[in-house]
Amino acid sequence: MIRELAVLLDGHVVAKVERTRAGALRLTYTDAGDGTPLSLSLPRGVTTHTGAPVATFLDALLPENQGVRASIARVHGADENDLLDLLAAVGKDCAGAVQLCPPGEVAETLTRGVNLVPYSDTDIEIRLAALGFSEDASWTMPDEHWSLGGTQGKIALRLQGGSWYAAEGAEPTTHILKPGIRGMRAQALIEHLSMRTAKLLNLDVAHTEYMSFKSECAIVVTRFDRSSARNGTVHRRHQEDICQALGTSRKYEAYGGPSAADVVHLLRSASQTAAQARDNVSQFLDALTYNTLIGAPDAHGRNYAVLLDGENVTLAPLYDVATGLAYDNPESQRVASMSIGGTFAFAEMSAASWRKLGDDVGIDGEEVLTRARELAANLPAAMGEALGELDGDPDVEEVRHRLQGSLEAHTKNVVSEP
Repeated sequence: MIRELAVLLDGHVVAKVERTRAGALRLTYTDAGDGTPLSLSLPRGVTTHTGAPVATFLDALLPENQGVRASIARVHGADENDLLDLLAAVGKDCAGAVQLCPPGEVAETLTRGVNLVPYSDTDIEIRLAALGFSEDASWTMPDEHWSLGGTQGKIALRLQGGSWYAAEGAEPTTHILKPGIRGMRAQALIEHLSMRTAKLLNLDVAHTEYMSFKSECAIVVTRFDRSSARNGTVHRRHQEDICQALGTSRKYEAYGGPSAADVVHLLRSASQTAAQARDNVSQFLDALTYNTLIGAPDAHGRNYAVLLDGENVTLAPLYDVATGLAYDNPESQRVASMSIGGTFAFAEMSAASWRKLGDDVGIDGEEVLTRARELAANLPAAMGEALGELDGDPDVEEVRHRLQGSLEAHTKNVVSEP
């Protein structure tokens, strides 16, 4: 059993996490100064953090699906039920800039070398097909040590010089490839269209492409927590999701997860200036509004994040955005993960919901409603443009048929007067 891990950030050992005699996890910052915190819920002003806040932060670095954890454990010879053991195996390239490794592997992790293995379209096809075959398939291979949270099957690769590579050891990955949710036709395409439409509306959103790898299609997401230099070196940028920042393991508001008011309060309290706070809150409300207008059912607290750089805190670009309106769920059963003014059911939302949201977050309700109506008015045309960019794909016409009518009706209904 792993007793201790070194915690690296931006290429420096900043902390250690260990198991106490009582079995709790304890994180201790080991470097001096006021550098970037691992999490807003683990501030540097406190040298040692113990128990639930530490476990909550670390747990979110791993896939949520226990079956996937079990598969990763089998591939790497780890204990599927032990956070430190799993992170010792796959913690060298996590979301953000954090890396975890046994103390004896720090030097190897820091030097990292160049461990890039060329990957062909056939190689990628095989891995995407494995994810599509079983939702419990391992996301990583034996020599890969990256980890990503969430429930949706994915693989992380490095794109360099126009070619794909598996990043082994402590090498950073640059892109996330997702074949879509099993059992939901064309889901990867629909996620790309949702993300691309947000971009066309000038929202801050991660860049995506919809690509084919032989017989398999996938949404390919450029990681916003990575940046590449001209010489090919990839740098990590630190980020954490909103649930990590708030120190909660619950992601759905209806079950105790973050509400819009919780997120706004966090952004205002963590921002360094009033101007930054206004920008962060405005960007978040745009993101929440967009997710609501497209009927995204899974826009919970883990699907919003902040970028951390020293004491600077900024809302991260949108990610994991996907409309549910193309699927045959009765309108009465469609619900949001984060409410608008306390209303979760899309069919029950109206202009009054947006005014109430304004009250909840301390912003004029009419201003919130006006912005929602502005986005609603422009959204169907932007989605049409995104669909037009992919004309020729065999699934596009079906998605267009299933989506555009319901999208137009939905965007009108959720901002109408009751």
